Amino acid sequence: MSADNRIMVRISTEKKEAFMDKVKQEGKNASEVLLDLIDSYLGALARTNDLEELKQGLREELKAELRQELGGEIALLRQQLLGESAA
Repeated sequence: MSADNRIMVRISTEKKEAFMDKVKQEGKNASEVLLDLIDSYLGALARTNDLEELKQGLREELKAELRQELGGEIALLRQQLLGESAA
């Protein structure tokens, strides 16, 4: 592995030892576990971004529906007011 593929992370000795002990107990290696965590994190970010896009789309749809509905109500009120003024 070349140096440009490495990531250095500073953690306490206690945390590192606990992590390495758990990895060993599970019959895994540290790189495998860390890569799984990274993949999981990246997937969570992608899902978060998808949700944000979905929320934004829903906001735009609601705005358009409200504009249309309010426009119809305003037109109806105008008609009523004009009808009352003509009477």
